[in-house]
Amino acid sequence: MVHQYLTLPDKHNTGKGLVASGAISPLLGALYLTPLDLAMVELETLLGIGYRRFMDDFVIFASTRHKLRFALRKMYAVLNLLHLDIHPDKRYIGKTIKGFDFLGYRIRPNRRLRPSTTSLYRLLERARRLHEQGADYARLWQYVNRWYIWLRGGLVGQVSMHGGVTRLWVYILKQLKLSNYPIRP
Repeated sequence: MVHQYLTLPDKHNTGKGLVASGAISPLLGALYLTPLDLAMVELETLLGIGYRRFMDDFVIFASTRHKLRFALRKMYAVLNLLHLDIHPDKRYIGKTIKGFDFLGYRIRPNRRLRPSTTSLYRLLERARRLHEQGADYARLWQYVNRWYIWLRGGLVGQVSMHGGVTRLWVYILKQLKLSNYPIRP
């Protein structure tokens, strides 16, 4: 089954890559990135760096720039062996005190999680598309409410969203210029 999946026709003639959002992609990603996990766990014990991965997204934390450089060299060496690259637009190196985006959240030290700017933008764009496709009030509210449930899902007490789903709903209504919809669902 894995062989069949990997030999699917290349529709974009790039000669590389897998079908985006394929059912087996998470499993393959988890298995394929195991060497990276092992290398980073080794560095966690040697250098005291932090490493967390979810699917194909990961973060590396280091207390000094020298430790970070060492970890990055190791990471690139493993990725080169696996014939993988990091997308240039999805890479960030900086101090965590400024905060960073990861998995749809804005993460800052000693603060609750908030939705990232990208997550809010995607929510707005999908709500806009739903509205343009003729979605009624109930369907639009349902989408915004489910997005809010996703935002807080499994992270009770860790996510901050002042005003809750109502504030998010008002934000969407204002951005879409839908004054005829009621504020309270």
